Amino acid sequence: MVPLAMCKEGERVVVKGIAGGRGIRSMLEAMGIVPGIVMEILKSGPGPVVVKVNGTRLALGWGQAMKVYCEVYNDEAVGA
Repeated sequence: MVPLAMCKEGERVVVKGIAGGRGIRSMLEAMGIVPGIVMEILKSGPGPVVVKVNGTRLALGWGQAMKVYCEVYNDEAVGA
């Protein structure tokens, strides 16, 4: 697992966990970023990280993106 901020542009990743307190977890959940969700990295640092989640573009600050832990999404691994 790597922080979202370290993922490369164009990659599809699946969220595996979120490090942080109730505030950051609630904010990310309201944005649709929860464990198990698949996202596409549209822009990766420096600066904000822009992702596509369920057809919506979202921008996360670098610090926020460092708290979202992901793995590269592999269609074959999930049987798709």
